[in-house]
Amino acid sequence: MPDHHGYSQEGLQHYTCYRAQGPLTIDGRLDEASWTLAPRSPRFEDLETPGRPALFDTRAAMVWDDAGLYVGFWVEEPDVRATYTERDSMICEENDVEVFIAGRDAYYEFELNALGTIMERFYVWQDAYVSAGYARVPEFDLLGTERVDTLGGTWSGFHHPRGRRWAFREWDMPGLRWGVQVDGTLNDDTDVDRGWTAEIAFPWPGLYHLADGRPLPPRHGDVWRLDVSRFRWFDEGGRRACPGWAWNSHGAYDSHIPDRFTYVHFSEQTVGTTGTGDHG
Repeated sequence: MPDHHGYSQEGLQHYTCYRAQGPLTIDGRLDEASWTLAPRSPRFEDLETPGRPALFDTRAAMVWDDAGLYVGFWVEEPDVRATYTERDSMICEENDVEVFIAGRDAYYEFELNALGTIMERFYVWQDAYVSAGYARVPEFDLLGTERVDTLGGTWSGFHHPRGRRWAFREWDMPGLRWGVQVDGTLNDDTDVDRGWTAEIAFPWPGLYHLADGRPLPPRHGDVWRLDVSRFRWFDEGGRRACPGWAWNSHGAYDSHIPDRFTYVHFSEQTVGTTGTGDHG
């Protein structure tokens, strides 16, 4: 059935996010038991074409505890590359992984390259900026400054029917942690790499503005919407192309469609205990 913007919910994945077995070291290695036991996503699919698998195997998993939500990536990549080192650079201009976390009237974007450089943005739908209370929050009372842009459609030509968003370019999630681990040699095309892994810790207090009154940490059965994706640049014949691969296809070359984000169901059950398994 369609959602309130008319988007089909067909093909959207439902994932059960279980409690971690114990503390996680956020170093990108994904070697703790929690990551070994957490159900992984299917192989990512093309952002535009549902059912078309990613050229290089890419998967993700999630766990949580009282401190935060954790997302892990396994990225197959024969030539691991990254050059941007300055925080909040346009990381999407080179190979990266991305996480979007959506609330009712706003959403958050996180981008990460294999050097461990990140970019963050916080978006508020303009039709709800005042009514949802964001205009009264000091950290979002920045309209008219260079720290805020307007996001409408994208260069791909897609335009969301809800309209424009305020894009807070310098918003940083407090307590955010991340790590990457490269299995190969970075920026060296003389050999074949296996890929890289990434691990991100999103603290619950940092998600307050997306909770819409829901408890943090979540209660058993609470559902959030997340988009987990990867972008990979190719150079062929002097031309550059960058397909996007995501947990759920969006049907358009645009990550900014919360209506197509994956459903994440939170469970109080510890990962790896009897009966755990994802929603499929």
